[in-house]
Amino acid sequence: MLVATFSWVTFLIAAFVGICVVSYIKIKPVMQRHGLRKFTVWAAALSFILLSFLFIYSTSLAIWRHYPDTEFDQAERWEEPDTRYKMTDDLIARELLIGKNRAEVEKWLGTIGRENQRNERWKYYTGRLPGPFSLLPHVIDIEFKEGTVVRVTQYDDRH
Repeated sequence: MLVATFSWVTFLIAAFVGICVVSYIKIKPVMQRHGLRKFTVWAAALSFILLSFLFIYSTSLAIWRHYPDTEFDQAERWEEPDTRYKMTDDLIARELLIGKNRAEVEKWLGTIGRENQRNERWKYYTGRLPGPFSLLPHVIDIEFKEGTVVRVTQYDDRH
């Protein structure tokens, strides 16, 4: 994910420099034509640049955070731990694990990336969500009650 974060920061810097250059080129003739003071021009330019930077940041963040959801496929069974997050929404929405016992869950999801917090909870690592500053691993938490799954949730692992 370091590469993705680096490319995102590079994009923001390039966009910011581009906005500064274009702003300077466009504002210089307007300033000379209308006899505007430098302070007025710089204040307007700075406001424009900051608003543009915020727009670029929010747009790139929205685009970067989008990733296609993939239907859970038991055959794939989490073979690539870093991309499991693509299947978690489908796994939870269709309640595929609800009512299954520990052996069935282990058959479906395997043991790779699993952490037993207690016998009543299993936590599976599902990778890091795409996006800048996505440093915490994403996990699904499977809660058992009397040997069967009663709840499956997902969150960033802050523990």
